[in-house]
Amino acid sequence: MTNKAIEDLNQIKSIMERSTKFLSLSGWSGIWVGLCGLIAASVLYYWQTSSTYSYENLTLEDPYQTAYTAEMLLVLAIATFVIAVVGGFFFTIRKTRKQGKSFLNQVTKRLLVRFSIPLIIAGILCLILHKYHLLQFALPTTLLFYGLALFSVQEDTVKEVKAIAALEIVLGLLAFYFLDYTLLLWAIGFGLVHLLYGIILWNKYDK
Repeated sequence: MTNKAIEDLNQIKSIMERSTKFLSLSGWSGIWVGLCGLIAASVLYYWQTSSTYSYENLTLEDPYQTAYTAEMLLVLAIATFVIAVVGGFFFTIRKTRKQGKSFLNQVTKRLLVRFSIPLIIAGILCLILHKYHLLQFALPTTLLFYGLALFSVQEDTVKEVKAIAALEIVLGLLAFYFLDYTLLLWAIGFGLVHLLYGIILWNKYDK
């Protein structure tokens, strides 16, 4: 096969890949989400060390402790999620526009649907855990189902997502088993992993 034929095949393959995968993930999105995760973990750690109400002691039958802790966790979780998502979308949409592409197309719509389903299930499960005063399992649940959400879209985006998904799933399972280290594992999963992933993506695709 001639070099011209090989180049033509590679070009066809590239065109087909761009039409079936979302390849405009911004490395800055990963860095932003990682920073949000680390800040949230730091806030929760500071709150635990300066308060008599501990995340690890949520099974104690103290209505005030349960309500107070649940309220703090809910506010922190919502704030972190909103800030991380808004920033992540901002950087990704900006990169997409720089490439002269439309962000909303059939590929991204399919990706968003697949990605959202495990996260919605995780949210419902966390509400159930709250109902039965089992919020110490909330952070492991978010890690595990976030990993499953990434795994469900691995075929729709850059290949690095598969490795990130596997890491998040493993960290989520470890967080269920080692409850005393849940916050540390959560900080690694949502913070450090995203930060390193974002730097790798930026170095590989954004430079």
